[in-house]
Amino acid sequence: GQYEIIKEHDKKRIAPGKEKLRQILEASGPTLILMDEILEYIVKANRAEKVEKITQGQTLAFLQEISEVVASSENCGLVITLPASILERYDEEAERSLQQLQKISGRVEAVYTPVEGVEIYEVIRKRLFEDLGDEKTRRQVAESYFKLYQSVGTDVPSEVKEIEYRERIERAYPFHPELIDVLYERWGSYPTFQRTRGVLRLVAEVVADLYGGEVVSPLIQYSIVNLENQTIRREFIKHIGNEYDSVISADIAGKNAKAPRIDKEMGSEYERYGTAKGIATSVFLYSFSAGASRETTLPRIRVALLREGIPATIVGDAVAKLEEELWYFHSERKQYAFRNQPNLNRLLVDREE
Repeated sequence: GQYEIIKEHDKKRIAPGKEKLRQILEASGPTLILMDEILEYIVKANRAEKVEKITQGQTLAFLQEISEVVASSENCGLVITLPASILERYDEEAERSLQQLQKISGRVEAVYTPVEGVEIYEVIRKRLFEDLGDEKTRRQVAESYFKLYQSVGTDVPSEVKEIEYRERIERAYPFHPELIDVLYERWGSYPTFQRTRGVLRLVAEVVADLYGGEVVSPLIQYSIVNLENQTIRREFIKHIGNEYDSVISADIAGKNAKAPRIDKEMGSEYERYGTAKGIATSVFLYSFSAGASRETTLPRIRVALLREGIPATIVGDAVAKLEEELWYFHSERKQYAFRNQPNLNRLLVDREE
């Protein structure tokens, strides 16, 4: 309602200065200003300034002015959202703009991370499910996993046997917390993954696939993520390189993959629960991060795989079987990972041929 104060500046696309902005805010009374996707806007504004031969940097100048005016005001607030990192659709100029925005807001800002810790479970559940079933079922499922982890003793990491972890299972239901943690922390460390949105998009595809395939499991664990599904597979591969498509096809999922063949040959629990395929899938999901940690251990593999009906003793034997037969499965000092380099099994086969 105070547009007349800055009408001429707006027409000329020139930052109005702090005094005029202060005048507007004083006349407006208590005010909350929300600016979402501000980097996207700055990138477009900078391009427009160049094309239209307008004095450059006016939008950034305006942001600096308004942030300082709001900071000195007693009854105004300004909320700006900035991406945590530069995404692939932005260029070097956008990176410079982000740094400038961080510098401008950094003088007067209070920084809040919108989603932290167990909050991510709530965000994903609410975005994907209208109805989570009754609370009693959630508690029963959490309790059954808690008892399962207690029963296998030191064969699983100590934190999954603590009371707090049972509560995390309840909060993450119908997902296993480990699935969300691996996607959010490991895969989310890639600048291209977009953390919350990336996890949401991926688990939405996983849920649709499991629902369509009528897969039965008390929780959605990462051992039952179907890498045979091309949409799900592409969601992973686009962050790590196309060469991993052949790694998945050779070892993990697909018509000629070795892990499903092992399940068929071994029969019993292997075939019923897709044990070898589940372990291979779990190790694959653990094998990637923009950080240092790109392997997993037997205790973690058990958490990924075990649910009611699967004997805990099967995991060690199954991993040994994968070591013998898979081509891209690497193990060193009881740490397991998939790499795009063939292991000794593949080299021996090539030499024999």
